[in-house]
Amino acid sequence: MKISKTITLVLALAGLSRMAQAATVIYQDNFNNPSGLNSGGPYTSTLVGSAPTTRTGVLGGSASAVWLQGGEVGGWGQRDYNDNNVATPTSSNYLAFIPQQGYIYTLSAEITMNGDFGSNSWFTVGFTSAASNWAVSGAFNTADYNTNIQQGIVRMNASNANITRTVTYTLDTTAPGWSNTSNIAYVGWFTDNAGFLNLNPANNQMSIDNFSLTAVPETSTTLLGALSALALLRRRRC
Repeated sequence: MKISKTITLVLALAGLSRMAQAATVIYQDNFNNPSGLNSGGPYTSTLVGSAPTTRTGVLGGSASAVWLQGGEVGGWGQRDYNDNNVATPTSSNYLAFIPQQGYIYTLSAEITMNGDFGSNSWFTVGFTSAASNWAVSGAFNTADYNTNIQQGIVRMNASNANITRTVTYTLDTTAPGWSNTSNIAYVGWFTDNAGFLNLNPANNQMSIDNFSLTAVPETSTTLLGALSALALLRRRRC
């Protein structure tokens, strides 16, 4: 009987642990605008000032967040471009976000370079301290994005022409005593060729889709929560 109870408790602990590890969605945007949900009309609406599909307002996100324009030339962009459920940024764009200690954040997006523009310039997603393409010191560097093998960035050249690539960036704040020393205040995307994208030349050079930011708690926190819940269950059985 005791063995049966122990097995039940172990299974309960495992289940609670898995539940606690489930990723929490902070932001998600599929850039679909079927009913004029965002400003600018039913389709091909302005990206800047529009709301992401999901903005939960938890773990550092904002329940009222809208896409912001970078400080450089351009940046307004289009969402649901040509009724294709993709965004076509004209420069960098951001959502307000301040990371919290004790989580592993995963940022992901599908980036499509629509053609070969013969350039070594790049486009990527990441975290930054200010809504400006060039205010990324401490949050964005070559250690984060391997420029030699193009991991983490999408270049505007033949190797990426007409290919959709999923770019993922992980921010780990689980280290003991972690603090936001880089003053991260935004999450979004940026390019080393600000003011060029979808502007010069004025065609659909690059699109982005399925932007998401999720988080899971550190393992120790997860297990502690599960153990606490398990202890409560055992007390109730007594």
